[in-house]
Amino acid sequence: MDIRQLRYFLGIVEHGSLSKAAEALRVAQPALSLHLKRLEEEFGCPLVHRTARGVVPTESGLRLAVRAGVLVERMATLKDEIRGLEAAPAGPAVIGIPTSLGPVLTVPLALAVRRRHPSIHLRVVEGLSGHMLEWVLSGSVDMALVFGSEHPPGLATRFIARERLALVATKGDRLLQGRHDMDLARVLSLPLILPGRPHGVRAEVERAARPLGVEPRVVIEIDALDQIKSLVAAGAGYTVLSERYARFGAEAANLDAVPIVSPEIERTISLAHASDRPLSIAAKAVHAIAVEHLERLTTDGRWN
Repeated sequence: MDIRQLRYFLGIVEHGSLSKAAEALRVAQPALSLHLKRLEEEFGCPLVHRTARGVVPTESGLRLAVRAGVLVERMATLKDEIRGLEAAPAGPAVIGIPTSLGPVLTVPLALAVRRRHPSIHLRVVEGLSGHMLEWVLSGSVDMALVFGSEHPPGLATRFIARERLALVATKGDRLLQGRHDMDLARVLSLPLILPGRPHGVRAEVERAARPLGVEPRVVIEIDALDQIKSLVAAGAGYTVLSERYARFGAEAANLDAVPIVSPEIERTISLAHASDRPLSIAAKAVHAIAVEHLERLTTDGRWN
């Protein structure tokens, strides 16, 4: 068995017909039938059912098709990597960036990629942090920045930073006057404006609240962090954000923030990609530039 036989078999399954597969693969039909016969002899079981309308894979054939698809894709990636060792990275690369990290990363990353690798077609997808894992695992993005230390199987991650979450209030709010921190139990009793699930901040707050047996008092749900900051600045309630993001942007001058304690809510930020799908050369180049830029923004795992 070799990679060519597997490619032929995938063609037969895809087209559902030996004649159509032979035409698409530009192989004589008798030769294709012989390859299929030898493959079935090697595995010791039928791989397709032959019908009047063509062929359909058996259960064993379906399993082989799934595994063979992965092998063929990896072989293509390997060829791409070897051929591209001496060439400039080129082609598409997609990175997911949570909204709260967009202001510090999106524009510098895009500029650096454009200057160093003009043949890379970069796509940056900004969105709620809760969607990043889903996008990586589904293949919608090549890589993404994700929050939290617990991730589902199938991810390769690179640690970027840790950050504390803080209670954010309108500037001059009496509750925060003279305070350097705020107990979580007190935070949970306040009228909170938070994004809905599965946003990372919402998940972190609910996870921290669970041992206390208290539900956060959410009065407004908005899946847009800038609008949440605007509402808090207008005195409509409080929110929980990273200190970094609370102190960034047009509304920062109208907001106060103090760290949450007893317990602290600290989250990890990592750059993740699917472990079963090797990054292309272009995606690897974007990954390296993203890590390089983020490392300039942090010291010992903390934001500068």
